[in-house]
Amino acid sequence: MKRGILLVTLLLAISGALVAAAPASAAERRRCFPETGFCISGAILRYWERNGGLPVFGYPISELRIETVENWTGPVQWFERDRLEDHGSVGVLAGRLGAQVLDYQGRPWQLLPRPTSVPKGCRFFPETGHSLCGKFLEYWQRNGGLMRFGYPISEPMTETLANGDELWTGTVQYFERRRMEYHPELAGTRYEVLLGLLGRDIYPAVSDRCAPPAPFLGSTTRAYPNILGCPSPFPKLAVPAASQRFERGAMYWVANTGDIASWQAGNIWVVFYDNARGSLVWQLHPDYWREGEPVSGGMTPPPSLFEPIRGFGKLWRENQFVRETLGWAVEPERADKAVEQYFRGGAFAIYRMNTDRVYIMKPDNTAEDIQCIR
Repeated sequence: MKRGILLVTLLLAISGALVAAAPASAAERRRCFPETGFCISGAILRYWERNGGLPVFGYPISELRIETVENWTGPVQWFERDRLEDHGSVGVLAGRLGAQVLDYQGRPWQLLPRPTSVPKGCRFFPETGHSLCGKFLEYWQRNGGLMRFGYPISEPMTETLANGDELWTGTVQYFERRRMEYHPELAGTRYEVLLGLLGRDIYPAVSDRCAPPAPFLGSTTRAYPNILGCPSPFPKLAVPAASQRFERGAMYWVANTGDIASWQAGNIWVVFYDNARGSLVWQLHPDYWREGEPVSGGMTPPPSLFEPIRGFGKLWRENQFVRETLGWAVEPERADKAVEQYFRGGAFAIYRMNTDRVYIMKPDNTAEDIQCIR
C-alpha cells in the first residue's frame, strides 16, 4: 500500500514538473535568419511577431546584449529598423531611435524648425510642437500611432539617404522612435511609406560593427581594405562641395552638416605633391569664411591665373604655407557635390560627384586621387 502511495506521489510530482517546464521550453523558441546570421527568442521574439515582424522591424543585426539606454540598463537586441528593449515586467519597448539618430547627426530635434500654422486636416502635437499630415498621418494612425512611433519631432523635410550603393532623395519625417520616408514611385502600394533603417545606421556607433560603405564608395572600400578598413557611421551624403585647381595642387571644400555648420560652414582639404615623400599629401583646415566678409583680397594675379575667393581665398591669404605651396589658382572655383566617409583607422574617402573621382586621405597624411571604382 505504501509503495502504491509512493508511486502515485512520484508520478504526480513528475507530471507537475513537466507542466511547469512547458512554458520555459516555449519561451526558448528561436527564429534564426541566415540573411544576417542572428536569432530572436523569448519576449523579444513574441513582440517582434505580434507587432509587424520583418516589414516593421527588419532582420536582427545583433545578438541579445546588455546596454545602458537613458539611465536604464538591460537586455536589448538591434534590428535593421529598431532597437527592442526587454524591460521585464514592464514588457518590451522600442528604442527612441528617431531622436537618437538626429543627435548623432548633430541636429537635435529641439532645434529643428516648427510650423507657424497647421493646415486643415493635419494633427498638431503640443508635446513636441510639430504636426502630422497627409500620407504620414494616415500611416501613423493605421500602424500603431503613439505607442509605435512616438510623437513627431520634425516637420516633413527633404533628405538624401543611402540606398545600397545609390542615393535616394525624398520627403521624410522624424518621430521619437522612427523615421518615415515617402516614396511616390511606389504610390498605391503598401510600400508608399517606408520606415527608415535607423537600427542599421545607429548600431555601428554603439558597437564594434563596421557601418556600410557610403554610396559610390563600396568598391573603393573593398579595394583598399588595409588603408581604409572599417567604415564609420553617418557619412556625408551628396552635400554641397567646391573644388579649385592651383599651380601646384588643389583645394576641395566639403560642407558640414548639423549644428557644427552654424559656426563652421565646412572643411577645406588642401592637396599637393610633396617631393620629399614622393606622394600626394593632404592638410585639413576649417572654413571660417562667412557671407558678408570680403569675398577676395583684391589681389592682381598673373595673366591667365586667378585669386581664390571666399573660403578658399581666406585660407590662402592667411596661411603663408598654403599660399606659397599651392601658388595661384589656374581656374575659377567650381561647385560640386560630395560623399564623404570617415574610417575608424583614421582615413577618409571623398567621392566627388562632378568628376566621378575619389580622394583617399590616408592616416599618414598621404593621399591618392583615383577614378571611382565600380
